[in-house]
Formats: sequence, structure tokens, C-alpha cells
Amino acid sequence: MVSQMSRYSKFPLIAVVFSIGAVFSPSRHVWAQADKPAIAPQPRTINLTQEQRFIIKENVDLGPAKAPVDAPETIGDPVPQNIELHSLPPEVAAKVSQARSHSFFIKDGNNAIVLVSPNDRRVADVIH
Repeated sequence: MVSQMSRYSKFPLIAVVFSIGAVFSPSRHVWAQADKPAIAPQPRTINLTQEQRFIIKENVDLGPAKAPVDAPETIGDPVPQNIELHSLPPEVAAKVSQARSHSFFIKDGNNAIVLVSPNDRRVADVIH
């Protein structure tokens, strides 16, 4: 009976040793997350419905000079001065009033329509 008790009394000791090892062992996954700080995305300055996005996509001419492939496409990013901005067509301005004052450019490669805020020349929205 004493031998069975000594056999079972080792289990808590083994569990404690493994727990300590798990706590103090370096984990690549945890360290990798610490290297990259979490950056919250910028809030949209314009809120478009799917219907409004469709109206813009159908009425914007994809023919104007396109911005380079590395042009910004992330909401909140500044748009460099060397990227030519275009006014939205009158049909879009009439049907999507909140986009009336915004400009846009077409990104080469994926033909994304990038709406640019008139106040600060930052990406306001992207329509693929």
C-alpha cells in the first residue's frame, strides 16, 4: 500500500515540473507577435453601400492614366503629389452625394478605384 501511495504522489510533482517548463520555455509564436506592433486601421472617411459602390464602378472610366502598382491602397494612407487625381463623373456625383467632393485614381495592375479625401489627400475608400 505504501508503494502505491509513493507511486501516485509522483504525479503531482511531474505535473508541476511540466507546468514550469511550459511557462518558461521560449515560444517562437509568442515572440513573433511581439515583433510586430498592432496598428489599428484608419477609419473610413466615407461610408458607401454596395449599391453606391456599384454605381461608382459602373460609371468611372478605367481609361485615364493609371497610378503605379505601388500607389497607396490602404485607407488613411497619404496619396503622393505625383499621382494624378480625377473628378468623379457627374452621374456619380448626382447618385452618390457623399462622394461628390472626392477625387479618385485608378491603380494599375488591379484596376482598383481609389477614392481620395479632398481635405487631406488621403485614401478614403477602395472599390475593387
